[in-house]
Amino acid sequence: MTTYLASYLPAIQSIIPQSSPTSAPLPEIGSKAPSLPDVQIDGPTLVAFVRHCGCPFAEKEIHLLSDQLKAHPQLKIIIVQHAEKDQVDQWFNEIGGPRLFLDTSRYTLIPDPSRQLYANWGIGQLGWGGMINKSIMDSVSSLEKEGINLRSTGKGSYRWQNSGGFAVDQNGFVKWRKIALDSSDICDYSQAANSLL
Repeated sequence: MTTYLASYLPAIQSIIPQSSPTSAPLPEIGSKAPSLPDVQIDGPTLVAFVRHCGCPFAEKEIHLLSDQLKAHPQLKIIIVQHAEKDQVDQWFNEIGGPRLFLDTSRYTLIPDPSRQLYANWGIGQLGWGGMINKSIMDSVSSLEKEGINLRSTGKGSYRWQNSGGFAVDQNGFVKWRKIALDSSDICDYSQAANSLL
């Protein structure tokens, strides 16, 4: 019984409201992009701040990013996830990341368990209606038809954290941006790539 309950603990913890870093203003189109640790943007880059480990909408965005990487040889991808590194790596492997991103030199995974990077890029928390409602559940059902299902919530995940994406050019300037309106609002990374290429 203890093992059974322990398997649900990350999911329960993920919905308990937590204090979050204060979000900076959203970077304007044409402004210099905020920095990222140990990463230098030196070419056209999509920066994806995805939802929690286990979220089907985060998994869908990984597929969309992979599509753009395959379509545009000059493109690079940065994926930021708000869990510890071992959890992010495990989640990425579970959703087929190494198969979707064959060229390891063209993508970077960044764990951000403090969610400070999200805040630095202007991405805060979802409101009460932004995590779950009928429309979101319909979107979950739609993803199931694509073979993307709900997975176990990863340890350290925080369901209230919002998501968003950016297109940054080779000089480090923001060319496209989107902040999710709710948990099911996925970025159009085709549009993002087109803003760079």
